[in-house]
Amino acid sequence: MDVFIRAETGAPAFVVFDVLQLLAFVFLVAMLLPALLSQRIERMKTWFNLVVSCVVYCVSFLLLLGHQSGPEPPYGLCIFQAGLIYAAPVAVAAAGLVFVVELYLRLSSALCMTQVNERHITILLFVTPLAHCIVFWVAIFTGLSRKDAVGRSQGGLFCDIDSSTPTLTTGISVIVFVLLMIIAEVYTAVYLFRKRSAFKGVKRSSDTFPLSLFVRTACYTLAGGFCHHVRTVVYVSSNEKFLNDRRLVLILNSGLDSMFVAMSDFLAIIPLFVALLFGTQRDIIGVYMFWKTASGVGKV
Repeated sequence: MDVFIRAETGAPAFVVFDVLQLLAFVFLVAMLLPALLSQRIERMKTWFNLVVSCVVYCVSFLLLLGHQSGPEPPYGLCIFQAGLIYAAPVAVAAAGLVFVVELYLRLSSALCMTQVNERHITILLFVTPLAHCIVFWVAIFTGLSRKDAVGRSQGGLFCDIDSSTPTLTTGISVIVFVLLMIIAEVYTAVYLFRKRSAFKGVKRSSDTFPLSLFVRTACYTLAGGFCHHVRTVVYVSSNEKFLNDRRLVLILNSGLDSMFVAMSDFLAIIPLFVALLFGTQRDIIGVYMFWKTASGVGKV
């Protein structure tokens, strides 16, 4: 059932969601372009992988623009977007994991004075599209097998599938990737602590691996994991298939509709958080502050 929840001003609730996604998209592109075009900025391959995944994430949630109210959107558009929105969070989580892994490999190689095997990095890049494709087709096949389950979510934010299969697939996949990220980050932190004397020497001789980048990555992991967790809990709670007591469904229905829309805004915060964390680095900001003298090449 399509429910449209309006704010006190009378504006549809999906406006806030769309604005957040559009802001994230603009900031991500503004962060990506200098890294692609400026010779003063160097970034790891998995950094680009993470940013592009977030751009795809934003586009996936914005596909329903113009169809979020009024008549139901075309079935083809709806099921296509549903597949994308279930796959996008998994792709971003996978991209975050491979980013952390490459960061560790480059940190350890710098401390041990060895070379990173670029072939291993290239193989890592296949994890993100592979995870995206698997979840996407799970959602698509689920939607094709139950066409009546495909439709707009509460508030008209986006199209989803009223089935536990894609929801659990996305939720479990994100949890697995986030847990692996946390493990990798803890391992990296312990490694850096044990090698802290060597790390200080590398830091003095080169700005290639600033400690602040590791801190930014840890913040992204915690924030992204929290947002996905909150959103999954609310979706599960609002889905009758996860509730055995139908009377409980009726009692919770009206409140959960509003909560669903409010908590769905966390989905828009994830790419915005990535843009703010990794787009506020000095070298990227320096590109837009063209009236000031360049201070050097930034590498991540």
